Amino acid sequence: MADTGKDDVRARRMEAMADLRVFLREAEAEGELVRVKGADAQLEVGALFELSNEHLYPPVLLFEEIKGFDPRFRILSNVRTSRFLVGDISLDAVRAYRARPKDKEKSAPIPPQDVNSGPVMDNIVEGDDVDLSRYPAPRWHQEDGGNYIGTECNIITKDPDSDWVNVGTYRVMIQDNKRLSVFIEPGKHGDVIRRKYWAKGEACPIVVTVGQAPILGVAASLAAKDGESEFAIAGGRVNRAIKTVRGKLTGLPFPADAELVFEGYMPPLDQESAVEGPFGEWPGYYASADRPEPVVHVKAVYHRDDPLIIGQPPVKPNYPGRQIKIPRLASLWDAIEGAGVPGVTGVWLQQGGGSRFIQVISIKQMHAGHAKMAGLVAAGCRPGAYMTRMVVVVDDDIDITNSAEVIWAMATRWDPKTQTDIIDGCWTGHIDPCLSPEKRESGDITNSRMLAYAV
Repeated sequence: MADTGKDDVRARRMEAMADLRVFLREAEAEGELVRVKGADAQLEVGALFELSNEHLYPPVLLFEEIKGFDPRFRILSNVRTSRFLVGDISLDAVRAYRARPKDKEKSAPIPPQDVNSGPVMDNIVEGDDVDLSRYPAPRWHQEDGGNYIGTECNIITKDPDSDWVNVGTYRVMIQDNKRLSVFIEPGKHGDVIRRKYWAKGEACPIVVTVGQAPILGVAASLAAKDGESEFAIAGGRVNRAIKTVRGKLTGLPFPADAELVFEGYMPPLDQESAVEGPFGEWPGYYASADRPEPVVHVKAVYHRDDPLIIGQPPVKPNYPGRQIKIPRLASLWDAIEGAGVPGVTGVWLQQGGGSRFIQVISIKQMHAGHAKMAGLVAAGCRPGAYMTRMVVVVDDDIDITNSAEVIWAMATRWDPKTQTDIIDGCWTGHIDPCLSPEKRESGDITNSRMLAYAV
């Protein structure tokens, strides 16, 4: 007999993932919502957000009546870290998440559905009337170089040579009343696409959404393949097409129920730039110093009535609220197995290493060289290649979710001289605190990484 209680929770969770307003109602019904009235966007919002992350499941914060701003504009934090949406954070949860694609009816990508209108089109501001100072963009950390409105946003671009529409998530800073800057690390899909336009001497059409369904935050942060549609991935995850409308100027699609959307063009960097940063990034440092970055000339703004801006800046990886991301682990596990590595029994990330730095892979050894095979693939596949510092491969008897057991395996089964590989020239980013000034200056955005075989 089906467990109707669990089925009901799953259905509610899926609806909340598909609709930010539904999520807000569910968070309140679950007792997870905390309303904060009258906070100052200059540091106070950021300080309260950071304090909330001292909990594994931070309270959902709704900042209302933000000091100096129209009370219609609100900031919502800790959406995708809520207990209601996240559920159990465990290796079993990763396994369950990975099992979902086998159910093709519910998990196969569903292409987005173009519609004529939606709530996001209720308010449209164009041309000279655009004034970005109207929208609350916090200065999240004391040493930040500006006010950041995009911290869990969707950056939407279209490949000029195909029908591929990409959705990524990168930080967005308000430069002035008409311009944004978008910081995109080299090699990310948004960077690859914009450089195609620049090579033609054209400005890159771009759309930035700063409030959208939680599932779109998940999809935008996945390491999707070239040509894959994050809108379609998101649709498959919630078992219905993401409804999209088209921008009046660029023709780019964006969610019909998005909260607040900026549409415009990004000229080539050598034609126009503005100083961006520094910004307190997830490794826990202001590693990417202020630097010239491309700007977006915002030509149109679309928003719902009483819009919600998602405020989710990075926090240091030693905070409990810096949760292990189940979808990211599932993508890494899928990529390792997809490359033909057998016997993988678990994939995890060590707390303190955030979402990138320290991967742990457990295997049931089947042949000589098996551990090295797993380590090399984990370090080189797209979900694991960016900004990794260390890959640790252990036997399947180790509980990889327990840091003490992982360290025990390293202490007793790993010989640093004979069971270690150091690989140089690997993909990293400007926010890597170990990237030297000389390498930054030369554009050599690479690092080394250690593969430790504690088997």
